[in-house]
Amino acid sequence: MGRPRIPTALKLAKGTFREDRAPRNEPNPRKLESVPNPPGHLNKWAKMMWRIVAKYLLEHGILTALDLYSLEILCEQYGIYRELKDAMTHIEQPGGERIKVSVAQYMKGRNSQTMPEYACMRGAFERFTALLREFGLSPASRNCLDVTDKLYKTRNLVKDVLEID
Repeated sequence: MGRPRIPTALKLAKGTFREDRAPRNEPNPRKLESVPNPPGHLNKWAKMMWRIVAKYLLEHGILTALDLYSLEILCEQYGIYRELKDAMTHIEQPGGERIKVSVAQYMKGRNSQTMPEYACMRGAFERFTALLREFGLSPASRNCLDVTDKLYKTRNLVKDVLEID
């Protein structure tokens, strides 16, 4: 299996672009000018992730119309992960009260191989982290980028999106 292909935009950001190795007729989808609304079927965590990541990608000039489908799956996997984790770590007690427990407390005395909710949560997290790398959003893939302060502003996007002081 060969190396995974890297989009030209990421090569330019990393500083590894070489004209002699560039494809001659690489597709150039239109870049979006505003953050689109998240798809309605996404849960609350996925919608929050959509707003944060879409704004980040838009500010860096790498969000195109074709990326929206991959972004939707990225956010959906994050939403599934959070929904399952929340279900596992917030246990309803007799009388309707919900208490918070850690995943370790939830797993105590259980076999992780036979727990479908844990297997699904782990699978969603693995798919989510794989897509983060595709967008250049993981710490390791982001570390490879060579950016200038003028072009890429360092901002707290969570604070901006959620409007928290």
